[in-house]
Formats: sequence, structure tokens, C-alpha cells
Amino acid sequence: MRIIVFGATRGTGLHFVRLALAKGHEVVAVARRPEAVTERHPNLSVRQGDVLAPETLDVKGADVVVFLAGPSESGPTRLYSQGGRNVMDAMDAVQDGEGVRRLVVVTNALGDHPSAGPVQGLLTRMARATVLRHVHRDARLLEREIRGRDLDWTVIQPPRLTDRAATGVYRTAVGDCVRGGLTISREDLAQYVLAAVTAPETIRATVGIAH
Repeated sequence: MRIIVFGATRGTGLHFVRLALAKGHEVVAVARRPEAVTERHPNLSVRQGDVLAPETLDVKGADVVVFLAGPSESGPTRLYSQGGRNVMDAMDAVQDGEGVRRLVVVTNALGDHPSAGPVQGLLTRMARATVLRHVHRDARLLEREIRGRDLDWTVIQPPRLTDRAATGVYRTAVGDCVRGGLTISREDLAQYVLAAVTAPETIRATVGIAH
């Protein structure tokens, strides 16, 4: 499978690239600074591109597009909404016969979920009202845009990310958050993102994940 990855230079993206290569996939990492991709592998190629510069985006030949880009700061951002829209436009621009329909996107768990426990609800409301309000709003704009596209999309919503080693043990909830789930390691998240690529039950679904 040929996977084009946006957001491959740090965090979850680093783990995802390594895991996808280990499974035998061909990976194309798209980065603003190609030199920031430090992984080396015969099945890995690196392409210069910026999700906020649509003229640099080309997803032709991909079997799946994975969008792991996210803001590194808490201020106003368009990385989710505009960046994600540009990537989807690039997918739509591929001519019939070579079209790219499969899209897996990671946003965040700051939305409203029916199964959120009291602590989850409180922390989410506090984050949305203060430090993460811009990130929350931008992620919801992207999700709204995705739902209106004729793509085989999956949106994965993790809570707070940690750098702990992978456990391989986590919970998921389709269309909801994981009740009581406050964290997930980036490596475990990357494992699930890779699994979701070929999981038909996640198509056109939003999935919560947490330890």
C-alpha cells in the first residue's frame, strides 16, 4: 500500500512512518522541510510540501492519505481547517482512474461526546475556554468540512498525548469518546491510525481513542 503522510516530522507522525514501513508499506512523507524527516528506509520517500500552500500538494498515486499535521502552539491557527481543506482539494483534483478516496485524519477530543465522564467534561470545558480554544475551534471546522466531502474518511480524536512507550492496549469508541480516557501515548495512537487505514468499520466514522 502507498501511504502519503502529512505531519511526519514529529510526534505521532514519526511513530506512524516507522510502523508503516515495518509493515511493508510504501510511505511518502510530505514536509515543509524535507531534511526534518530523519527516518531512512528503501520504501520511504520524502517530498517537499506545505499543507497551507496548496500549489505544493500532490497526492497522485496514493492508496491512502494520512493527515497527522497539528499546531504546535495554542494560538490562532488554520492548520486543521485550511490545511485539511487543501489536502482534500488535492485528493479531489486527482483525475478519475487515479483518484484517492481514503483519508485518515487525527484531530483532538475536545468536542462534545455523550459518554464523557465528569472529569473529562470538566477538563474539556476548561481547555476549550482557555488555552486550547483556538485549536478546538479549528479542529471542529475541519471535521465539519470532512463530513461534507465524498471521501472514505476516518476522523480519530485522541485526548492528551504522552511520550510514554507503546502498550498496545487502548480502548476505542466509534462515534463517541472513550469514557474516563484522559491520555494516549503517541506511539499507541500511531499503531491505531495504521490499523484504521484498512478497517472498513471506521469509514465515514469518528473514533475516540484512549488508554
